[in-house]
Amino acid sequence: MSEYTLYAAPNTYALSSHSILEEVKADYKVHWVEIFTDHPEPNFKSISPHVRSPALMTPNGGIFETGAIAMYLGEQFPEFDLIIKPEDPRRGAFLQWFYYLGTTLQPDVMIQFHPEFYIQKNCNPSSLLKASSSRLTKVFEILDNVLQKGPFFFGQQLTIIDFLLAMQTTWPEIFPNGIKQYRNLYKHMRVITERSTVQKILNSHKIRE
Repeated sequence: MSEYTLYAAPNTYALSSHSILEEVKADYKVHWVEIFTDHPEPNFKSISPHVRSPALMTPNGGIFETGAIAMYLGEQFPEFDLIIKPEDPRRGAFLQWFYYLGTTLQPDVMIQFHPEFYIQKNCNPSSLLKASSSRLTKVFEILDNVLQKGPFFFGQQLTIIDFLLAMQTTWPEIFPNGIKQYRNLYKHMRVITERSTVQKILNSHKIRE
């Protein structure tokens, strides 16, 4: 019996959690789920009250929210050094970018895919999408700048925030003019997605879309 069960919908934010599980060689299995349904899988819903992907069943109970799962796994597998530890002087920067990805980048990414979540029915989403896209441009410029010394946020040290970012930048829908206009962001995404662990996950999601 697997130690962890990841409840995942293909090509969603579950990509990050799935990639980290593979990276740390966790004993896990994937339970593929359907989202945006009136009849969600009961075990999945019992962990994720909003029925959002991903959710993770652990030996200590269920966890939802992408960032929480990433942080939990990073702490459970310290030998892989995917967390900047509290005693490290870089800890503040690590927390800063961790929360930036979840509270500044992710909301506008979500709008690009599901503007209907944020407007009333029968409203035209074009103005919302335009404003959100403009905000994303600024966010991408900031991230491109911080990755100058890359390839990762902390130079040569791979951390959970690299997975949290790169799995979002695999989505071309959020780059109307293509990701290559952001040289460092593009390099970061390419370096992460060329890892054998990530390649395996991307392929497994692709065949289930």
